[in-house]
Amino acid sequence: MMAMRMPRPVLLTAAIASASVLVLTGCAKPSEKTSAEALSAVPVAAKAAIKPAANCNDGQPPVASLAPDGITTDPSTWPSDSAMAAIKAKNRLVVGTSGDVLLWGARNPNTGQLEGFDIDVLKQVANALGVGITYKVINYGDRLKDLQNGSVDLVAHTMTINCARWQGSNGQPNAINFSSEYYQAGQKLLVRSDSKFTRIQQFSGQSICVPKASTNEELVTGINQDLVKAGKAPVKVEALDVIGDCLVKFQEGEVVAVTGDDTVLAGFAKQDPYAEVVGQPISSEPYGLGVKATAPEFAQFVNFVLERMRNDGTLRTIYRETMGTAIDTPEPGIPQPTYGRIIANLDRP
Repeated sequence: MMAMRMPRPVLLTAAIASASVLVLTGCAKPSEKTSAEALSAVPVAAKAAIKPAANCNDGQPPVASLAPDGITTDPSTWPSDSAMAAIKAKNRLVVGTSGDVLLWGARNPNTGQLEGFDIDVLKQVANALGVGITYKVINYGDRLKDLQNGSVDLVAHTMTINCARWQGSNGQPNAINFSSEYYQAGQKLLVRSDSKFTRIQQFSGQSICVPKASTNEELVTGINQDLVKAGKAPVKVEALDVIGDCLVKFQEGEVVAVTGDDTVLAGFAKQDPYAEVVGQPISSEPYGLGVKATAPEFAQFVNFVLERMRNDGTLRTIYRETMGTAIDTPEPGIPQPTYGRIIANLDRP
């Protein structure tokens, strides 16, 4: 007979991301540590085993961005028709981010303010522009759309840089521009601590949860195709707009696992002592800040800010105060920027 398990803690942040809201924010400083090797960012050995992403249709790798040559934080140097000038004129940077990803973008239940790695990075951009900041909590599936329709100026939402997003996918004009890479994540599994499964394939015929419209969902689709070819039942996929709802379904026993970026899952494990992150990373997820396709100069400006944050240690400090509170493994290296992207060379719809 299976031993009775204690009730799981209730997820505090899932409900607030069910709708887009505008809020102001504070700084994130979680304090507890979860001792689990699997919570680490993609280790060097695992990175080497992951097949590098193919180049985009301009011959550049996905992580290649626009060099910040000639960019400064002096408004007098910005072209009058630039995104920076427009943001300065309204004296506010409107950003899209998550509201339920602990350590990256989640509301502190005591203060009501958003906190996390992405939040702190966004603050640095706003400070460099010399403007205030408004946060719009959005779902994974709204990240590209909200950039394209101009409802946000910038997106920081644990977003993977890939060619489909640079180029526009499926013949649709949904392309965006990316900053240089500021964090390296990898896709893993969140399971019950008494589970012996460490790979998605082992959940053949069972239900797992994944964030909708994410690179994580795309990878599970590929795994299911392989399972079917091998004559096995595919994994049953619950793809949800709000990633926090995956934790709720997991805690209520509606799914047996959650798959997503290890950054997101680390926050879930921090909230649930009966859960753990397992397995080697099955993907490389380089994070970038998203910028509207028609604002390449703003991508350059963001890259200028990220360069400064790498050089003065700010990115390292942000890591230690967010992700660093959840893992006991060595700190991952700060990704070095790759430049060389020329927007005109991309074949976009």
